[in-house]
Amino acid sequence: MQAKEFGKEHERKIVLIPGNMMSWRQFENVIPILEKDFHVIAVSTDGYDEKTEFTTAEKSAESIEKYITDNLDSHIDLVFGESFGAATVGMLFNRQKVKVDSIIMSGPQYMRLGVFTGLIKRIVPGNQYRLTQKIKSGRKSGKMPLMLKLYTRADDENMLKMFEAMPDNITLKTLQNCTDEALRLYEVIDKFEPDQNAKVSIWHGAKEPNMKKALEKLKRAFPAVEDKPFEGMGHGDIIGHPEIMAAEIRKFMER
Repeated sequence: MQAKEFGKEHERKIVLIPGNMMSWRQFENVIPILEKDFHVIAVSTDGYDEKTEFTTAEKSAESIEKYITDNLDSHIDLVFGESFGAATVGMLFNRQKVKVDSIIMSGPQYMRLGVFTGLIKRIVPGNQYRLTQKIKSGRKSGKMPLMLKLYTRADDENMLKMFEAMPDNITLKTLQNCTDEALRLYEVIDKFEPDQNAKVSIWHGAKEPNMKKALEKLKRAFPAVEDKPFEGMGHGDIIGHPEIMAAEIRKFMER
């Protein structure tokens, strides 16, 4: 993985973990706001750092744990995970190999869709890979692909802007492994012992699909979890509103 640090003069530390197909630059608009008050560590996880391939969320968590241990005194005040990055956040928090005080899981959608689950596993990675190649070659359109639109219900402009944070080295195998991990995420979370004192917030767009089941399972694992919907937004849209995102992070950390 790669890590970029900002606001090192501040004591409180925030780790930002991007979503699938994204690098640390997914957060480049919110970092200048957060670094005024926090030591911000934005990472590109395995598979999206221009030199490795993604395997599992556990392995990704191990890479981040090593960085925190070696460089950040083994303690983080908040870890924020966007979309698939929330899987790694959940692993970090449950493992507590390094001390993580609180987490925000943004858009941790429940991906198992009954008889359609096998179809997702077969077609989604290939569609994602073709999209990365189209963007890499400069062949962009002004609209999101229909399947991505149905999955995210996100604003086209916000999502297309985020594509600029996509690294060049994404492999089909990385995307296949990410899909496998997304499909097994809640099987792993179901095995977590309920943590009554966990400081956890679940962010999602109010228009975002596949969150009802996710919230049910997360509330079992983290009974005191905060449910934070954003009206008028879809999956990932909060990233396109950095002032709101930063303000809500501050509010959560102050409570």
